[in-house]
Amino acid sequence: MHVQTTTHLMIAGSRYTTREMLDYARRAVQRAHQLGWTIIVGDNPKGIDMAVVQECRRLKAKVIIAGIANFPRNYGCKHGSYIKVTRDLYRVSGGDLLGGYTARDRWMVDNCQRALFIWNGDSPGTEAGYRYAVQRRKTAHLVNFSREVVP
Repeated sequence: MHVQTTTHLMIAGSRYTTREMLDYARRAVQRAHQLGWTIIVGDNPKGIDMAVVQECRRLKAKVIIAGIANFPRNYGCKHGSYIKVTRDLYRVSGGDLLGGYTARDRWMVDNCQRALFIWNGDSPGTEAGYRYAVQRRKTAHLVNFSREVVP
């Protein structure tokens, strides 16, 4: 008996991007679609999230969009799924709730096998998501499009 599994690739990144970053995100979606993978992405109406959702729409790629509202802020994909992530899923060590978007980002990491972070070198959320993915021992890549050298 052969058990077939689905690979979930999380693609996340900065809101403030360059054309080069957006092109990279689109190519990542195209490759994941060719491989038959399901993409997990946030619902931000700007930057990398929006570029990924638009490319998923164009290709009709398998996609799960995650957000904190009752509907996706980037209008989602008719052929995909939308997951509303509630803040009470994640807490800091003192018991306080994490912020909504931090909880969403952690949910996406926890539900993927691979993660791709497309970073402008400045966005703290993208960097924090990458660090969380590494901590959770996911196959994670941080692609830095900053012009600065970051240690």
